[in-house]
Amino acid sequence: MRYTGLRFKKIEAEKMEDSTGGNINVNSHFNLGKVKKEEDFTKDSEKPIFSFEFVYDIEYEKVAKISFKGTIYIEIEEKSIIKELEEDNPKITDNTLRKFILDIVLARTHVESLHLEEKLNLPFHIQSPRVSIGEKENQ
Repeated sequence: MRYTGLRFKKIEAEKMEDSTGGNINVNSHFNLGKVKKEEDFTKDSEKPIFSFEFVYDIEYEKVAKISFKGTIYIEIEEKSIIKELEEDNPKITDNTLRKFILDIVLARTHVESLHLEEKLNLPFHIQSPRVSIGEKENQ
């Protein structure tokens, strides 16, 4: 598998109400939609390119929501996955492919989601890195 591109159709951030302090539960949801074989982009018939529609949401209880909607393009080499995706109503059952798609979408949306969270004065959906300084052992 090889990542060949990603196009966003919609990036949306909405703050419905100010938080009243305390802890806010943050949940994320990832859904894959239509799968399509991209004949125009495919250069090698042995390695077709497929497009996968996706929606990735980060929800802050009833306080806010950040949403990314788009299409990711993947070149597939494995024959069994190609056969599965070429069916009339394809379903993605291969966990390696699902993980590959999710990893790329998360990597491509990570910085933008942090930027939007900062603009809306929301807590970050993932913990920021922290440094721990300890005494150096004498050897």
